[in-house]
Amino acid sequence: MEMPSVAALAGARLLGDVEEANLEEILSALRVAVNPDASSSKAKHLKAYPIPGLDVIVARNFRATNSAPLAVTGRRLPLIYALISTLVSPPHDKTVLVLDTEHRFDATRLVCSPESIRHVYVHRPACDAIHGPRGDGGAGMDPDQVRQLVKAAEDWMLYGDHESSGREWWGTIVIGALGAGDVTAAWKGWLRVDRDNVPGFSLGCSAREAMTDRQRRQEAVDAAPWAASSQWGSFTFPESTTVAIATSSPTRRT
Repeated sequence: MEMPSVAALAGARLLGDVEEANLEEILSALRVAVNPDASSSKAKHLKAYPIPGLDVIVARNFRATNSAPLAVTGRRLPLIYALISTLVSPPHDKTVLVLDTEHRFDATRLVCSPESIRHVYVHRPACDAIHGPRGDGGAGMDPDQVRQLVKAAEDWMLYGDHESSGREWWGTIVIGALGAGDVTAAWKGWLRVDRDNVPGFSLGCSAREAMTDRQRRQEAVDAAPWAASSQWGSFTFPESTTVAIATSSPTRRT
């Protein structure tokens, strides 16, 4: 029996060292090489939420449930606007990706400089891709479909040609759907946002007095802060016009 040549032995040794991997595994490894925190940060590390009171509640939820994402429900968009406005502005200077399955995100509600708003990337899937059989928008979206959309958008953030490569990418906010993202703002969540209570009309107030007082009361309602509540605690926050300049320690459409 003929002995294999030295070249054949070397080739066999090299082949033995080769590990099989599918495309998903290769992309995952590349993602980690580009951003070492990408593979484990969501599962093991909490992100910083630079709104007073929010960080503490997210940490409590994580300790109790081992789930890192922030899940907002109720009147959810004011908190999303406040969070994004704060994240992309100094001193944080982050980049944020928004997956808007409801087509309701309004970039004009963000309160930040034109330079900062350039680092907010909004992706809106086509309507026929997100409407369920009941025509209820993101509510009919399968979680697997949400994960695919988020992954595609995040891959673009990591490898695409955009102007935010010099900034730290904070994460992904999904509006109107569940299943993926660092923050979800949908019909289901553990943190509920509502307008803070405004005292009603006094007892014995006549209809004429109520009509006279209506404008003043509407102004009081509009000026009232928002209240975020959960089983882990609660806090209030103003409109993003003032939250944008408040800090605490630790659009661009595509």
